[in-house]
Amino acid sequence: MKKEKLKIIVAHGHSSIEVFHSLSPLILLSGESNEFEFEFVDYQLRSLKSLRGDVLILVRRFHKLDIRNDHNIVLMQNELKQFKKHFSKVIYFDDSAAISHILFFIVPYVDAYWVRGLFSNLNEYSKPYYGGRTYSQFYHDRYGICDQEKYLSPFIKGDFPRNIKIAWNIGIGMYPSPKNSFWNSNYNKIKKISCILSSIQSIKLVALIIEKYKEEMMNCLSKSIDLSKKKPFISSRFSSKGYYNSISFHRQLLLEKIKDNELFMTGRLCHKDYLNECSDFLGLLSPFGWGEICYRDYEAIMCGNILVKPDMSHLITWPNIYADGCYLKLNWDYDNLEEIIDIFLQKKKIIKYIEKSRHIYFNALSKCGERAKLMILDEL
Repeated sequence: MKKEKLKIIVAHGHSSIEVFHSLSPLILLSGESNEFEFEFVDYQLRSLKSLRGDVLILVRRFHKLDIRNDHNIVLMQNELKQFKKHFSKVIYFDDSAAISHILFFIVPYVDAYWVRGLFSNLNEYSKPYYGGRTYSQFYHDRYGICDQEKYLSPFIKGDFPRNIKIAWNIGIGMYPSPKNSFWNSNYNKIKKISCILSSIQSIKLVALIIEKYKEEMMNCLSKSIDLSKKKPFISSRFSSKGYYNSISFHRQLLLEKIKDNELFMTGRLCHKDYLNECSDFLGLLSPFGWGEICYRDYEAIMCGNILVKPDMSHLITWPNIYADGCYLKLNWDYDNLEEIIDIFLQKKKIIKYIEKSRHIYFNALSKCGERAKLMILDEL
């Protein structure tokens, strides 16, 4: 007798972060596995009330709701209660940028709560963080930086919930490689088209696009890096504008620290020129943004750079390109910048860092569909 497939509904909002990152392992799994029947549904265009199945995976469903409003919290809880009536398992994938920010008040209403990463010390979730971020709290305490509106992240009382699990971070997704090809030259256009295509019933076209990028990325990562062809500079093309004060401050502080050092290339470039520069340069500087884990971190690996970044030892994630020997760690007040610059000139050490991070990333990409499968099976 033929075994009936498990029906999995993946509900998403067709943003580029979802389609090209959070959903990627699930989309790849939908074409690899014979155990599941996947249906991808855009909840911005279609009601979820009539849907039925074995597993419901909600991706960033409550991302834009203001949790300072108690009415919104009740709304989330009630909606999840309704979903539980029609699905055997309900999984919430919170792909928020900051690992300090978890919606603890909905965790009891789902079977699993997936995140990008967690504190290495789970006891750190027993307190709120200014601006919703560990680093915002740090700069608030150390330098007195305040936001226009005060915001504190949710915190947990008692034991950390066992159903909160690390899925994958923004590194699992589709990035352009340095190779001059149609897919890389038209990356931004293809990404926009893919987001539109993801809102229709079939995900097959998006799956083909994602598979192609994965192939290009893995081909790139499998090649060795020749440091003799790279210029001894660090691409530092970032801005402090457009963030809350408690985030923008550390970016401005870093720009001030490096402004007179010819090693760091600052200013703005279009995305194509920026990637070309990264391919030519030895290093890439990536401060925190809306979260600790940033696009630049993985662009550095794709372009064969040594990643220079504020210390990430307070968190665990997957893929973990922040292990010792993968990147150059800046203290959060940047008082060790000169030490980092000295290490930057040690080519033999640098190539080991680059090769280790590329090996970790290559392996993660090759196993991302399998990881999605195991996480789903873990809930059944």
